[in-house]
Amino acid sequence: MMLTQCLRRAKLSLALIIASQLIYSVPIYAADARITISKACRVELTGESTRRWNEISGMSPTDRLPAIIRELENAERRGDTTFTTQTLDFALKAIATQVQSLTYKDNPKLPTILDQIVVLAKPLPSGYSLGKTHILTESAIAYGKIGHFTIGQQTLQLAAESVSGIRNTPKDLVAAHIRLAEGWIALDQPAEAASSLNYGFEQTIKNLKDPYAKREFLSQIVNLYLQIYQPTKALEVLKQLSPEDYDPDITITQIAATYFKARDPVKAKQLLDPLLKAALAIKDVEQREIKLMTLVLHYAPSGDLRRSQQIVSLMKRPNSFRARSWLTIAAEGRKFNQPEIRESALARLVADAKAAKIDDQFGGRFDNEWYGEMSNLSQTRAYQPELKALIAKLRAVNVLAIVLRDLIANKQFTTARQMVPRPMIVQIDAGYFDETDRWLDNIAIAALEAGQTKDAEARIAGEKTDVRRLLRFAQAFHRRGNRSLADQLFTRSQVIANSISALPTAITTHAAIANALISTNRPADKVLNRIVTLIQTEKASPQQAQLLLSISAEFNATRSAYFTLAERLKLLQQVDFAALAGNQAIANRQPEEASRFIGYAGRNPSEKFDFALRVVELNLTQGNFTKARSLLNIPIQTLRNGSESSLPPIAERSRFWGRIALNLVHTGDTKTAIAIAQNVTPSPEREQLLQRLRCYQD
Repeated sequence: MMLTQCLRRAKLSLALIIASQLIYSVPIYAADARITISKACRVELTGESTRRWNEISGMSPTDRLPAIIRELENAERRGDTTFTTQTLDFALKAIATQVQSLTYKDNPKLPTILDQIVVLAKPLPSGYSLGKTHILTESAIAYGKIGHFTIGQQTLQLAAESVSGIRNTPKDLVAAHIRLAEGWIALDQPAEAASSLNYGFEQTIKNLKDPYAKREFLSQIVNLYLQIYQPTKALEVLKQLSPEDYDPDITITQIAATYFKARDPVKAKQLLDPLLKAALAIKDVEQREIKLMTLVLHYAPSGDLRRSQQIVSLMKRPNSFRARSWLTIAAEGRKFNQPEIRESALARLVADAKAAKIDDQFGGRFDNEWYGEMSNLSQTRAYQPELKALIAKLRAVNVLAIVLRDLIANKQFTTARQMVPRPMIVQIDAGYFDETDRWLDNIAIAALEAGQTKDAEARIAGEKTDVRRLLRFAQAFHRRGNRSLADQLFTRSQVIANSISALPTAITTHAAIANALISTNRPADKVLNRIVTLIQTEKASPQQAQLLLSISAEFNATRSAYFTLAERLKLLQQVDFAALAGNQAIANRQPEEASRFIGYAGRNPSEKFDFALRVVELNLTQGNFTKARSLLNIPIQTLRNGSESSLPPIAERSRFWGRIALNLVHTGDTKTAIAIAQNVTPSPEREQLLQRLRCYQD
């Protein structure tokens, strides 16, 4: 691993710094010079902003971007420098986790958001240089991640101009220059990165007194010099660290590797030889092998694979240390276009796995050393092709699915069938299961969808008991356009289902059939009627509610059919079902579905009010402000005009009025929120609530 992964940097959160400034600062005027934000309102608005950003972090990627846009628009309207800085910081943190997980449809929105962030950051005054530099740097890096390198470089140049305004805080200044260097590296500008690193190194030596921060920054600078192929500078910085501050087997080896990449093999050898000599002098065999493996893992990426092979030859046992070394050499052989070395290393790797008798256990419950370590290495270094090649050659059943999925995706169906062992006994949790039929079915259905029908027809022809298997093939044949065979399979599945009498199995089986029929545009009334009849064998409503709820997941794609069942069973407004289904909908973050049960979910008025407000709050978290405002009318009208029996106890009404008021302000209806709050029983708590609500008036 690189040195920075061994010494993790400790950073104060910019958001926390800003929050503390918000709470303890004197009143600050907004940009339009008309609004003064008091200390109390700063606390309220900061807390509310943090709450919203916490909600945004939990949203799906698709919902998150519109929410970020709303927050940026709010910051622009508010026109307050400190709030703007806080919003920009939160936005960038949300985007950092977003870049890799967006769908193609969402990607076009990201540049627009980054443009908006940069526009808001540019006018930040000199007193905000630290925040401005941070925001512009992170924006530039985000631009790079989505392929907008030119605008990323322009934005990073703005950050470089802003960094000079960071004064009297050498630690922040050095951190900013290091992050700038990381940005320049990400945007493929090594000369600018070197300039930032040179300045950061100089400031660290001259002005940093904190030994921990100094050690941390120097470690990062060493790593970054290596990334821009400046091993001599890395060695110069390393001299400022004590030997206890780094692992020579990692850091010196990485520097040696960088010298080799920089076409200085003599210097590389001068650094590597003493480390190799020290490793060979270790008496303990396992410790010696660990040291040798470490040298290979960090030197082989240089491309000096012959020397790396020589080091592995000094490891005498076929164990996981030597296996990781061979995996590294094989993968680097691919990267450096040396196929002979790759194939040789893979052959040695397979031989070691077999000699260690790990091939049957590879990736299983009792494999504590081989697969897990090699998988981690593959993920961090993109060595997956070699790991998959090893799995294929071993036919390692516990992880063979990784290879089978690739073969299926590449339409190599014959190879995939040949790869499946008979039986394919896989360790899953504490048990052993034969996965042969499941994978042969997967291959057959994939081949069917690619136009090769014979295997699928043969595999399903004799099925007489497994309804879900029949449905799976029926839907596959339907997608392929073979409606006749699909109809036959649906009919066979219904015959089997009708022979099942035990509850709840009979109900769940019919539910699966109904969903499959509906999803393929076939009539399902007969099956739905059968479900109603089966559920009605239970006479008590609570038991019926439980049975209906138990098949909810079967209708995930056909919710209207599910609620048709509820209506026919007269359960939609029944307390037990409404409470169970409503709470399930909230847990699944389905506000539209949950809203069906407002007024019914709850055994008493307090529970019903609580449920209604939870649905409102769920809508708010998803940005459905209009819907949330509309739903709030229900508890408001009930509290104003409802009969006594429909109201919560008098002692609880103030709490509900207050909660309604806060939700109203979150929808943007501050005027009504303040009016509603007047219904709270006069008390210090009411005055505090009104003070909070008035913060949103402007």
